[in-house]
Amino acid sequence: MAGLVGLVVVLAGCGAARRPDIPVPPPPAATAPVEAPSDGVSLSALGFTYGPVDRVFVPVGAQVSSRVDQPDNVTVVLTAPPAADLLAFYRRTAAANGFAVTADAPAARTLTFAGFGWAGTFTGDDRASALLLRPAA
Repeated sequence: MAGLVGLVVVLAGCGAARRPDIPVPPPPAATAPVEAPSDGVSLSALGFTYGPVDRVFVPVGAQVSSRVDQPDNVTVVLTAPPAADLLAFYRRTAAANGFAVTADAPAARTLTFAGFGWAGTFTGDDRASALLLRPAA
């Protein structure tokens, strides 16, 4: 994907043989596949470079009024569609793309999720909505 920079580091063991009395950690879990929604466009396609830009989407036709793309803060402010529709979109697409939903408050129109080293929050009201991504603590 354009704008996505990947880095893979492979460490090969050299030196003494593994000791049987030292436990071997399990291999890391496989990365969840990306499920691009037919009604969404990725942050990477919108020119964002920080965060999990290939796993977070904005609905097609959404009106982005403001944006921040920094190493410690990615923010998308949306004026349309309505917050309830966006909440349903992020509830569906976050889980489908490997994020763990950590809180879901439909009455407050707020959703929080985490994964891939990032924490995300969506919130909205009748005027605007915002999606915020920050590196996980």
